[in-house]
Amino acid sequence: MSLVPVTAARAMAAADSASAALRRRDLCSRGIRLAGKMRSDVVDLLDTYVERQGLDASASVAVVEGVPAAAVERWDEQTGTQRLLENLAAYRAFRALLAQMLEEQREQLGEADAALGRALAAVLLQVSAFAYHLEELLRLESRGPPSEEGAGPPPAPHLGLFERKLRGLGVLRELAQWAVRSARDLRQLAKPSPGSSSAPSPAESP
Repeated sequence: MSLVPVTAARAMAAADSASAALRRRDLCSRGIRLAGKMRSDVVDLLDTYVERQGLDASASVAVVEGVPAAAVERWDEQTGTQRLLENLAAYRAFRALLAQMLEEQREQLGEADAALGRALAAVLLQVSAFAYHLEELLRLESRGPPSEEGAGPPPAPHLGLFERKLRGLGVLRELAQWAVRSARDLRQLAKPSPGSSSAPSPAESP
């Protein structure tokens, strides 16, 4: 039996593996840039939100139900797939929560504060784009993204105006923390797997 077909098959498999690794690092690098831009915009939005809503920037807020906490124990023991799944669950939740905030803001202020509405809408678009980016990475991991059916945050609670403002503040604070964690997760994911001789692409700082 000739070894040529076997050798050719191995060469093709190695080429496919190298191509997938390059694609993965490229997606991670772009994701790090997206997370950095998102965090910068969320920090700016936080300042605007606090000012326009008449809140104290140091106000204490309760944990927002439906949003996974960015802080995690034993972070270094997580697999790449675990990181991606947790990130995707968080950004899907943020997408729904920001949409609720945008609707509430329009009902509360109408067109009286269009600047805040535009800033919320812009961050919502970034969150949606980042969730799609994470789905692409999961597909590259040979695992499609999980279904969104029944995975959304709980219905918005019936809160008073001030409580809604504080809830929005909590959402934006946690989103800023997630942007930091996402960049860290993607840097970890971009590292070459054991046995790989290829160097990782530079990771931009958020």
